[in-house]
Amino acid sequence: MSLDAKKNPCADAPLVQALQNILCEDAKSQSPIDLAPGPDGVLDDRLDEIPDFDAANMCTVNLHWHLGAEHEIVGGYHSTCDFDHPGLPSKDTADDPPAHHCELALYAWSAPLFVGWQDVLQRLPYSSVGKMCYRGKELWESQDPLVTNEYDCKYCVDMHVGLTYEYHWPHSNLVHCQSEWQLQTPFIDDVLCDATTGGVDAATALKLIFEDEAVRIGVEGQIFSVVNSEDPAHSEYAYQYWAGLYGMNKKIAKDVAYYKGSTTGDGADNEICRGTVGFVTWHVDRECHLIEAATLDEFCRQRIEVPADDMSGGISTLTAPTSKTLPHLGACEIPQMASAVRY
Repeated sequence: MSLDAKKNPCADAPLVQALQNILCEDAKSQSPIDLAPGPDGVLDDRLDEIPDFDAANMCTVNLHWHLGAEHEIVGGYHSTCDFDHPGLPSKDTADDPPAHHCELALYAWSAPLFVGWQDVLQRLPYSSVGKMCYRGKELWESQDPLVTNEYDCKYCVDMHVGLTYEYHWPHSNLVHCQSEWQLQTPFIDDVLCDATTGGVDAATALKLIFEDEAVRIGVEGQIFSVVNSEDPAHSEYAYQYWAGLYGMNKKIAKDVAYYKGSTTGDGADNEICRGTVGFVTWHVDRECHLIEAATLDEFCRQRIEVPADDMSGGISTLTAPTSKTLPHLGACEIPQMASAVRY
């Protein structure tokens, strides 16, 4: 059956309208920038963190990524380790758009999804680029052989060796797990799928989340700096054992921050907060890892070939090139919208 002939049971989740941005003065805990252990935020948590997504019967719903890290931590990825790169906009011309980053080649399908799709891709000024990795900065500025040669992508478009990307895997226990609809774009539809198919209204949903604690939603995050070695297939940064479409690489994640917060993305700052207040558990790897460009290209291929939902669409979700629109903080500053204690 073709994509057009199938009806996605999770599409157009009505509850999305109940989760729009709100004033921070009316909000509960949000997602912080700083992942340093210990600091308390000023906004209340209403739920405990979920330590194990698998044990909570949560499935992965999507893989997407951001240009530069949304989070930061001293010694890993931070606003102080930016550097000049031909794939980034110039710092002196903040209004100039950067090249596209890690975008799916939509022409990998038999035809583009729609005419003019290139114009829909959001191009961002330098100020919207996230944090780079210390390790990536050192490799680039020393012109290490790992980053001196660009990779010839087959499935991604304009993916740049030497840059940093934060990868996100949203999870939920409302997903049609192990079905053809498990992986979707936009991911929020799948996160809320059982609520949509069950006709759950906003009031009932809030009760299920905050009183009954029957709903489990979370995101795994992992940060990578892209390399291109002479023999990617045998590189220690290829991670060929890793099913990267379904979750973070736990084998290399030795120091993971756990916190309860919100979803992230454009339009949120210390005045405007996310409506997904305090019910998203985050697991974010504090370390920046190197990854082969060939591995990322394989992720693009896998996204294209998701059998049911069209994962090559949802351009902004796929590329998500911006980090959260928050002030660039110094190494020791904690944003006002920090969540509760991070472990």
